[in-house]
Amino acid sequence: MKAVQTGVFGILVIAVGILAAVAQAASATGTITESSAGNVRIGMTIAEVRKAVAPLKLERTSDGEGVALIAVKNGEVSVMTIFAGEEDRDAKIDEKAKVEYLMVWDKSYRTAAGVHPGMKIAEAEKIYGKVKQIIRSEIESREYVTFTNHPAGIEMRILGNDDMAGVYAHGSSRTDKYSADAYIFTIDIDGSAAARTGKRTPEFTSVYTDLTKGCEEKGGEEGGHASTFCKGPGGYQIHYFDAATIYQLNVADATRDWEEPVLSFGLDKLKAVGRVEWRLADGVPFAVAVKDPSNGRVIVRGLKGFERIRYESDGKNAGTDARGEADNEYRDAVLPVEAIDLKGGMMSAVMSGTLVFFDDRKRYVFTGTAGERVTVKIEAAEWSGEEGPVMVGIVRRPNGTTEGAPGGIVFDEVLAEDGEYEIIVSQNAAKSQAGNIKFSLSVTRTKGGS
Repeated sequence: MKAVQTGVFGILVIAVGILAAVAQAASATGTITESSAGNVRIGMTIAEVRKAVAPLKLERTSDGEGVALIAVKNGEVSVMTIFAGEEDRDAKIDEKAKVEYLMVWDKSYRTAAGVHPGMKIAEAEKIYGKVKQIIRSEIESREYVTFTNHPAGIEMRILGNDDMAGVYAHGSSRTDKYSADAYIFTIDIDGSAAARTGKRTPEFTSVYTDLTKGCEEKGGEEGGHASTFCKGPGGYQIHYFDAATIYQLNVADATRDWEEPVLSFGLDKLKAVGRVEWRLADGVPFAVAVKDPSNGRVIVRGLKGFERIRYESDGKNAGTDARGEADNEYRDAVLPVEAIDLKGGMMSAVMSGTLVFFDDRKRYVFTGTAGERVTVKIEAAEWSGEEGPVMVGIVRRPNGTTEGAPGGIVFDEVLAEDGEYEIIVSQNAAKSQAGNIKFSLSVTRTKGGS
């Protein structure tokens, strides 16, 4: 009887061991989608993650920028890393924090098509098509690959065994060539891509429309004014027409339900204007730029939904400056907005925020009334990094003009118009690269402009 009991006990021990091993293996594997990796989903609380990945463990970790992260570990091996919006890398893990970003390290996690961390880029090309682009970040020199048929919502960081994964021309940070040993280092899922500009910069590109080729002329019968239409990307078009002694050049959507003026120029200056530049973010047009032949200035105007983009530049770098300003305005336009309540009897408001990454930006708005004095002040309280941040605040008036200054009082004036005023808070990334910046933003109004 004893022998039987011992045998049964031994079988039970073995069975329990097998089941535990299976459970652990199951917790460290799964499918990667645009919103999840295995049992971990964007938006889960950390308490929910802890249950979902058991028996794997969660540990506090960080990176070179001092960001507060959470490691999901199988023994001593990190399976994935979680960012849940936490600000203090030395604090205990916040069980109520929600998952915003996932970095998957373990090769047992795969996309639906079978691509996984550790896979050679050449092998991944057989699944997702040729490499479309490799981008190297300016500060950390991190490299990310995009394939021709890249899955939506998923980013892939790559490495080479000895050096860079990408093969770059001198001075370039973009390529479609890679070294033979290049492989996928992590597969990342960003659940707040629109809210976060630091982790992934949109791919900005330009395409051009020649005003003297391939355009269609309409009207002009019986001495009337003729209109010329030139196709652009995304269903947009350029519409120019003669108005007595000048050409008027407008940008319009496909149906002309939306149409905005851009530039007027002499009837003999069409060839001098030559072409129109369209600025695109991830392949979607958001602005148009054209050179004024009378003075060489580059005129930039935002497309539908981005009308806030209005800029003019001159000098030998006018084109480069115009593109840079358009791109910066696009980044601000897609940031989430937090409203500052200055209505009714509220004479002041104090907001607190965190710039997790060195190039993060925060966007706020308040409703102002003409004749009131408004003061905007920004102060940094805590940060990670050797040097303190050089904070910057930019206030955009309802008419589109801006006022900006380094941290402290960044705006102090009697408002000239009613409407919505926007505040962008950031640090000057060219002068400081602190992370986890906790800041306060105070907005004070005084009636009567006193």
